[in-house]
Amino acid sequence: MGRRQKSIDRLGQILRVAAALFIKKGYLNTPVRDIAARCHMNVATLYHYIGSKQKILSLFQEYTMGLLKSFVEENKEALEEMEPEEALAYAIKRYLEWVDEYQNVTVFWYQETKNLTSKQFQSLAMQEESTVQAFQSLLERGIKDGKFRIADTRIAAHNIVVLCDMWAFRRWLLRKHYTLEGYTKQQTELILAQASGRIP
Repeated sequence: MGRRQKSIDRLGQILRVAAALFIKKGYLNTPVRDIAARCHMNVATLYHYIGSKQKILSLFQEYTMGLLKSFVEENKEALEEMEPEEALAYAIKRYLEWVDEYQNVTVFWYQETKNLTSKQFQSLAMQEESTVQAFQSLLERGIKDGKFRIADTRIAAHNIVVLCDMWAFRRWLLRKHYTLEGYTKQQTELILAQASGRIP
């Protein structure tokens, strides 16, 4: 593993730790020294990676956008070769796996948008829009192939993203009743039934 990749992985670790602390204490109430202590490094070393506490929000966006871009690129070819129902089910499964792996980051964005600057908020909105568009394109392909019956693919795509993200921001309750696999199965069946018009 190269030095650049190690640095990226280390930054990812820092951001995950910071997200967990921000969720627990809030962004404004989390001292940088707490993040450093949880990462087993001194404050000076932490600042080498993040620059400042204010900059960490921008780093969160850059990191998350990079992860989502990789997610889309890694799955694009596989999705194009599948039938619409299979492609949508696969995309839901992969996205839920992504949400599960980066659940604290997902919750952080829902919780801390109030602390974003206008520029940061616009960047986050663009990031969210790209995720919605990925699902919307799958739904539109299904309509074109005569598999799906959806009046508004945009709102349907938003609904899919929220149902997946719910695994992170309602985890405190959902995990008492479902495994990731069980939750994925239930939501996929519901989404496919709605998309195909079997239920309104």
